[in-house]
Amino acid sequence: MRKRQPDEWREAINFTKQNINDVINTAVLKLYNEGEVVDNPKWQSVKVTNNMYEVRNLFLEMKMPASKEALASQTKADMPWSEDHFQERVAGHPRNPGKEYKNWPYYDHSKDNKRFRLQKFSHTYMERYWPPRGLAGVRYTAGDLNHLIERLDNDLLTRQAYFAVWHPEDQVDRKKRVPCSLGYHFMVRNGKMDLTYHIRSCDVRRHFKNDIYLTIRLAQWVAKRIKEKVNLGNLYMWIGSLHCWEAEKEMLKRGIV
Repeated sequence: MRKRQPDEWREAINFTKQNINDVINTAVLKLYNEGEVVDNPKWQSVKVTNNMYEVRNLFLEMKMPASKEALASQTKADMPWSEDHFQERVAGHPRNPGKEYKNWPYYDHSKDNKRFRLQKFSHTYMERYWPPRGLAGVRYTAGDLNHLIERLDNDLLTRQAYFAVWHPEDQVDRKKRVPCSLGYHFMVRNGKMDLTYHIRSCDVRRHFKNDIYLTIRLAQWVAKRIKEKVNLGNLYMWIGSLHCWEAEKEMLKRGIV
C-alpha cells in the first residue's frame, strides 16, 4: 500500500473533525481557495449567463449526532424548513410538488402564480422515497424506504442496504432537472450504523448544510425504525461538484455559509 505523504495526512485530518460545523467551514474554505471557474452555459438544464465556481470530488467524514437538536446546532441548517421538509420526505406519500418547496428560504416567489402552482416538478424526493407500489422495474417491482428497513431487519449486517434516489429514468437527457442526490448506503458494524451519501452536485450556499442535515436525519429515522438497537456512527459524503456562482465566491472567504 502506498504510504501517504505529510500533506495528504493534513487534508485527511481536516475532514475528520467531530463537529459538523467545522467540517462544513473547512469544505467552504477549500472551495474558496482551490475552486475553479467553469464556463458552463447551463444550470439545472436551464441556460444561464453566469459562470460556476466549483471544487470536484470532495470527500467528507463527520460523526453523526444522535439527536435532531444537536444536528441542527452543528449544521446550522435553515430551520424550521430543513426539519419540515424532512418530515415531508418521510411521510410515506409520493407528493409532487409537495408543500415545503415554497417555504425554502431561497425560493423565488416570483414564480408563484396560478400556472406554476398547478405544475408538477420533474421529480420530488417524496416520489423517489415512496414510488407507487407495484411500479414496474426491469425484472421486479420498485421498492421504497420501508423496504430498506425490512432489508436491515432481515440482515442487520447486510452490504446491500443502498437506497437509490437516482433512478434509471434519469439516464435519459430530457432537458429536465434530475436529482442531485444519487443515494445512501447504510452499513451496520459493531452496533454502529455508518452512512455513505453520494451527491453529484451541491450548491454550497443554498443546499450544503441543509443536505447534511437531511441526510443525517434520515440516518436517525432509519436507526429508530429497525428492530435492533444501533448507535449512529459516521457520515461519509462524496460530492461530485461543490459549487457556487462565480460572483458569490467572496462570500465564502470566512468559511461560513
